[in-house]
Amino acid sequence: MNNLGTMYLFELRKIFLRKTTVVVLSIVTVLMIAMNIGEYIAGKKIVNTEEKALVGRVVDDAMLDEMREAIELKKATTEDGETVSIGVSVLDKTYEPLFNYLYMVGGNYDKAYNMTEENLYKTFNGVIDDNLNEQYLSDAEKAYWEKRRADNPDRLIYGEIQNGYGDSATIIYSVSILVLIAIAATLSGVFADEVNLKMDSIIFSSINGKKRLMAAKMLAGVTVGFVETLILLAACVGTEFAISGLSGQEASVQFFVGPSAMDMEIGEALVRYVVIMLIIGIMFSVMAMSLSQITHSTIPVVAFLMLLWLMSMVNIPDSLGILARIWNFMPVTFLGSWNFNDYHLVPVFGHMLTNIEAAPLIYPFIIVGLTVITIISYNRYQIRSR
Repeated sequence: MNNLGTMYLFELRKIFLRKTTVVVLSIVTVLMIAMNIGEYIAGKKIVNTEEKALVGRVVDDAMLDEMREAIELKKATTEDGETVSIGVSVLDKTYEPLFNYLYMVGGNYDKAYNMTEENLYKTFNGVIDDNLNEQYLSDAEKAYWEKRRADNPDRLIYGEIQNGYGDSATIIYSVSILVLIAIAATLSGVFADEVNLKMDSIIFSSINGKKRLMAAKMLAGVTVGFVETLILLAACVGTEFAISGLSGQEASVQFFVGPSAMDMEIGEALVRYVVIMLIIGIMFSVMAMSLSQITHSTIPVVAFLMLLWLMSMVNIPDSLGILARIWNFMPVTFLGSWNFNDYHLVPVFGHMLTNIEAAPLIYPFIIVGLTVITIISYNRYQIRSR
């Protein structure tokens, strides 16, 4: 069995046919589907086909007046005798997504209901200005965003707010968490098992040699991680599209994440996120195998990947400069909707790239670096005396 292809298929079957792989992958896939369906059942996702009548129109005073005719505020009187708005009655569901969006932008029922075209764009631009001022941007970054905003129209064109593209793009970060769990469980023993089972002396004395076996293991592990990522992406995106429909890809990300200077269609955003997620899946795979080889144990692999997950949830203030910039690329929670309000840029060969644009270029370098470390460690490994 000195053929690399045969060895690769053997390692691939060995990983995929493990009970741990089957059980863990089944659990996280069902969990992903259940999370999406659960939000729909709980009413957090509302399928509204009526809103399509507004698609393509400018969000202006005429549309806002129509909305006020379709929405009624529910009032209540406090103990102090003050009348406050506590909710809404929807007379025409066509305008319900628009009102919900204005509620997100304005912050309360009264501001959403009484929103005018002037106030909407003033609030919209004010939020962007505040974010730009709070992120300790360089002069070059500020100039980039000033030009980008000047080149784009101020007026919002209504896009279908409730669709599978937006729902997927805003929840896809959960895929990375489940992928991390799956990969930690399935690939932590790729190199560690042969040492723990005392099979290394037999393997290293075979005619195949270290290098060929190393290549087969790495290729098999990357394949498994890629397939697991693909399955979970399909579970996430497929469920969202099944619930919310296939139309609406031309809507601006601004309808899903709130005021943002990034002028990108939600369909494009989802494609970018899917590509980045696949790259992250490969990176997690190589990371798990590298730790498996270096530590010769499965426990440190799982512990480190779980620590990476916890670390990624810690917010580092922008005032910490380069540390904050590096922290923003933590892969576990990188694919959150908050990236569309992160205005830091990465200079690459004279071009300024956003985080979303830079990630597909940065992560492959990490993958290559981890692969080199794994190769060096594997080639230097000597069989321990028993």
